Amino acid sequence: MGWMARVIDAGHDYRNPLAAVAEGLFVDVGNTRAKLSQFWMLLVLSATIAAGGVIGDATPAVIGAMIVAPLATPIYGVALATSIGAPTRLRSAFLLLTAGIAVNILIGVLVGLFATQRMPLDANPQILGRTAPTILDLVVATATGIAGAFALTRRDVSNILAGVAIAISLVPVLAVVGITLGAGRLDLAWGALILFLTNVAAILIAGTLVFTAAGYQQEAAEIDRRVARRARLIIVAFVVALLVPLTAASIRTGLYENWVRATTDAAEQWVEGSDWRLDSVQVAGSSIVITVLGPGEAPPEEELIAAVRRHVPESVPLKLIEETGTVLEF
Repeated sequence: MGWMARVIDAGHDYRNPLAAVAEGLFVDVGNTRAKLSQFWMLLVLSATIAAGGVIGDATPAVIGAMIVAPLATPIYGVALATSIGAPTRLRSAFLLLTAGIAVNILIGVLVGLFATQRMPLDANPQILGRTAPTILDLVVATATGIAGAFALTRRDVSNILAGVAIAISLVPVLAVVGITLGAGRLDLAWGALILFLTNVAAILIAGTLVFTAAGYQQEAAEIDRRVARRARLIIVAFVVALLVPLTAASIRTGLYENWVRATTDAAEQWVEGSDWRLDSVQVAGSSIVITVLGPGEAPPEEELIAAVRRHVPESVPLKLIEETGTVLEF
């Protein structure tokens, strides 16, 4: 933490005082009504944009939702309240965060109920890319969380906040949770939820470390050190608890990468000599999904499955999606 304090102190002339940071992160500081109206308006809009972008595989819309989304504010608010030992503001930020998460997921469910048929969930890269978190995601999210907290403490680097919003995906991941829940795909919803919680945990631990290194506890008028200590322990326990599914997912990802490579080789040999071509081989939940494109009747599916099963265990479900929209499960 000493090196972080030295980095922040190196830009002492640009350091934001606690009052300025608290004004931006706590809804009960300043004009509460204006802050809440802004938060909920931006949250509903960003959640709707994100859900629509995920459903339609529209990357620009998803990126736009990340920039508009205000959900990082209460997360950093929890981190700041933990750092300075402010129980009332800790409770307020946590309740706002919880309510925001619930509304975001609900919007995802509602949008998903009306539009999931635009593209099969198992073939949508916006969904598949957010349902298999690993320890690497925690590392990347922690680095991003540190960057965001650093930008909040220093005026001279505040222009990176838009990049931080894009790098640490919050609202699109919750949109995936809602969409997959609405479609009854609990396996995909669970993976997306773990990814979201990983991002939240990373911001919390990174924000708490940076705000503590910035010396904001010394500026706080009232400090409840017992609350601060208890909140830190909860955050650490939260991260440790997440390491269990993340470690398991990392091992699982390694196995699936080998199986996907073997499936890709088998599928390419299967379409060789025909008018069909392999579009993609992806992991969706516990299934390996093979997407192929071509005119007329596809080559015999039994040959493909037999070739894949030489390398992939019977316990791993296989799905073959053809250009006509036919989905075959093996």
